[in-house]
Amino acid sequence: MIEALLMTVALSGKADFDPPEYRGAHYTKKAEQFLTCVAERESNFRWRADGPYGSGIVQTIGVTWDHYAKRAGYPEWVGVRPAKAPKYVQWEIAFVMVNPYPKKPGLEGKHHWSTDHTFNLLGKRGKEC
Repeated sequence: MIEALLMTVALSGKADFDPPEYRGAHYTKKAEQFLTCVAERESNFRWRADGPYGSGIVQTIGVTWDHYAKRAGYPEWVGVRPAKAPKYVQWEIAFVMVNPYPKKPGLEGKHHWSTDHTFNLLGKRGKEC
């Protein structure tokens, strides 16, 4: 799947896409696949994307970013827009968000990227990951 995404990225000119390099305690293959899908849907793989409703490669809002930046061991990024953080910091914090309890199975944090709100805003659901 990652190889297909890399080919798509290469052909479509999305030069900012790099597969997540993070392999720490919060990493799972399932989380990597989910976050890669989210990154495509939310920012088109642009890790410097910065909009009114989210920032960074997975379009995180400030209060959520601040909470998980602390939890991931990056207090220096609290209060800073995610798009200003390096790719590796954005990816690691995203993995902590989606898999906050690495000793338990599942993707407990995937609710952060639900598309339920898009129906109200756009009249249609966004791509589910």
